[in-house]
Amino acid sequence: MKTTLHRLAIGSCILGMAWLTPVVHARREMLLDVTHGQQPSDTATDKTFFNIEECKGLGGQALKVDCPAGDSFGDRGAKVTNWRPFTQVEFIIFNPSAEVVTLGFNVKHSRSVNYQTRMDIPLRVAPGRNDLKVAISGMVNVDGSAPDLNNIVRWYLANTSERPITLFVGDISLTGEDVTAGAPAQPAGNLFTPGDVYRVKGTIGGQPVDLTITLDVPAPVATPPASPTAPPHAATGDPARLARIHAAKMPEFHTPIMFNTPEADAILSALEVYPPDNPWNLVVTDWPVHPNSRNIIASIGADRPLRCNPDMGFVIVPPDQKRLPVLIPNPAESDKGPFPIADNTPIEGWPSYYHGDPKLKNLTLDDVQRDTLNLDGDRHGIVLDPVNRMLYEFFVLKKTANGWQAEQASTFDLKTNKLRPDGWTSADAAGLPIFPATVRYDELKRSIIEHALRVTVRRTRRAYVAPATHYASKLTDENLPRMGERIRLRRDFDITSFSPEVQTILNGLKTYGMFVADNGIDWAISIAPDERIPVLHEELRRIRGSSFEVVVPPAP
Repeated sequence: MKTTLHRLAIGSCILGMAWLTPVVHARREMLLDVTHGQQPSDTATDKTFFNIEECKGLGGQALKVDCPAGDSFGDRGAKVTNWRPFTQVEFIIFNPSAEVVTLGFNVKHSRSVNYQTRMDIPLRVAPGRNDLKVAISGMVNVDGSAPDLNNIVRWYLANTSERPITLFVGDISLTGEDVTAGAPAQPAGNLFTPGDVYRVKGTIGGQPVDLTITLDVPAPVATPPASPTAPPHAATGDPARLARIHAAKMPEFHTPIMFNTPEADAILSALEVYPPDNPWNLVVTDWPVHPNSRNIIASIGADRPLRCNPDMGFVIVPPDQKRLPVLIPNPAESDKGPFPIADNTPIEGWPSYYHGDPKLKNLTLDDVQRDTLNLDGDRHGIVLDPVNRMLYEFFVLKKTANGWQAEQASTFDLKTNKLRPDGWTSADAAGLPIFPATVRYDELKRSIIEHALRVTVRRTRRAYVAPATHYASKLTDENLPRMGERIRLRRDFDITSFSPEVQTILNGLKTYGMFVADNGIDWAISIAPDERIPVLHEELRRIRGSSFEVVVPPAP
């Protein structure tokens, strides 16, 4: 007999003296069947190579993987979608090097809409043979929420080491143990997980019972802790910035303009983004160092390099741009439309990322807007109205046959210091805007950046500090950075050996610093995907995390 228990409280009363015993079927299912020649179906770039060959360290056939730093390999369409009947994921990996390799086991499921709502489990691969096990019962999303283990969509292994790696990978499998016979029974009334299968055996109302129950219990809703607020302070902006902006005249325009054009440069040079006393515009050169700065920097990675993502493009629209509806399936923390979204609104990475990839270089903007290749990703979209000084940012933006849709929409008034509602996210995890934090071509051409940047880190704390309004972690270690944490390049860091463009960025980081804005690659700042900007990645990698410090506003 099989039934479904919909309400735990009622079920506990009905069960009386019955006992619940977990039912887990003894079985093994292959995620990657290397023994029979299966290879991964997906890589992030075309720079990862693999083939099946003999590996003495594993005593048989293995998948040899050559993977550069930051790349990944895995299965785009999970062959086993229901992981709940299993107890663990098992990896057999041989590391031929003399150094430890770190991997991230990323798993997406039906409720994954961004990085925070997927699983990212760190794996440590020591030299030699490794038999690694990841308990399924302990799996949680990056933001601490419960994953949908009944509906796994894809998985991949990312190289999180700071160097290219070579590994020999054996079978990757889901395994379970039959605990029905030998496991200790649990009294009814304990906490359960939705979808768990239990055997109920005992006496109810004097009658013997032997039932199999699948729990359908709503997941508990966590109450977020109170948000830390920024103390009043005597910090100031740079008067020269305001004077420069007011001296410039914004040219008239009547059609949408892409960010990577001379017309956009002229408009942006005359745009005042937020008032002078806004946190984005405050000079942090003399701010005191956070008392726990050393440990926070170490948690991000004192030896890890600074990076850049050429990701955040945008479109500039005239004040009378037609407003369109944007379908948002779950609008709980989104602002209401319609929005002045243009037909040529770029999706994150357009154009430089796509033009630089041989597999993607023939895609049109319309292809990218419609995601014709199902590339997935965060797909940020940014619309700027400089005349009205309004900003519109979208998460997972996509054009469909029925119009635009997105997972999240945020509106920012650049004329005020108004924040997002407390506890709300934005297109960025921290509840912050993205456009004000992005390095642009017109700034590099002027050789000055006059605002804070944004930076991503892999692990953040379950806390935020203004101007952030949202956290995206379950971790409470005080050595981890909060969302909105402000980080500054040390004043004594010598920048003279760098190119003019990188010197401009580094001076900006000394003067304005950067906000922790999202979970992602450690020490990655955002640069507009403008093909007029030279490739800066290798230069920036010369700068290590130890060159930064966490700062706090001065006392009033």
